[in-house]
Amino acid sequence: MVKQRTTLDKIKAGKSLKDPEVVAWIRDKICYPFLLYLSKTKIKYKVEVLNGYTPQPKKPIIFCGNHQAFPDTPLLLRIPKRRSYVLVGKQNLAFIDTVFFNLMGTIWVDRKSKEDMVASKEGILAKLNDGHSVCWCPEGTWNLTANQLIMPMKWGIIDVARQAGAQIIPLIFDYNRETMVCRAKFGEPIFGADLEDKAKGIEKLRDDMATLRWELMELNQVVDMDKTTPQDLKADVYKALDEYPPLDWEYESSCIYTPHKPVDVLPKTVEPCPKTAFLFNKRLYLR
Repeated sequence: MVKQRTTLDKIKAGKSLKDPEVVAWIRDKICYPFLLYLSKTKIKYKVEVLNGYTPQPKKPIIFCGNHQAFPDTPLLLRIPKRRSYVLVGKQNLAFIDTVFFNLMGTIWVDRKSKEDMVASKEGILAKLNDGHSVCWCPEGTWNLTANQLIMPMKWGIIDVARQAGAQIIPLIFDYNRETMVCRAKFGEPIFGADLEDKAKGIEKLRDDMATLRWELMELNQVVDMDKTTPQDLKADVYKALDEYPPLDWEYESSCIYTPHKPVDVLPKTVEPCPKTAFLFNKRLYLR
């Protein structure tokens, strides 16, 4: 239970990508409730969920989260109140956390291997085609950038959702590390025609996620471009890293997807609001 076996590992070993019915039943009825109870110890924040979600009927669900702190995955599994498999990049984890993921049902992927990433799609499709839900953070690693609401994302999530006839339901988190409050908000399902063009689909998903995060940030009243210094931003990064000591940030930062060269800081004449949130995804990275 402590090995992070990827889909490619399973394929090479001749193992099925589908869980036997009895294993799926055990995960649903025994592991999920028990692990949800235990996961409370991993969430140090007061969680405020601002809305619910209404899924499209008869379509598998991909819950799509942003990623900026260790509690993201436990919250992504808890808040929808629906047992899901989770896509997780191989990484340095505490022993108990690897066991947690394996018991819950995890599709591990080596983010440094194109072959492994392609194979992981088969593992996800196997779960979705069986009617299971999947949790996916398409930013690929923690977003600790200075001012990118949502980092660039590969379009694999769009491709998989289209092939499976699934729907993507965004679930966005924003943390206030001073008050130790995490707010969460669901977005509208993305499905059907919005998934036909991969480039347009991933742009729409990222824009929807950025808008949701901006709406959450407005509640914290933390955005002040003139008063927030680079030192403030770095301090918040260090707080996030301190929350999970096993994290290998050097490795995680090397997994950031950069499809193009980031441009300079936007002019201060551009006022941030839900309608302009997508513009802020082109700001400089905080290294």
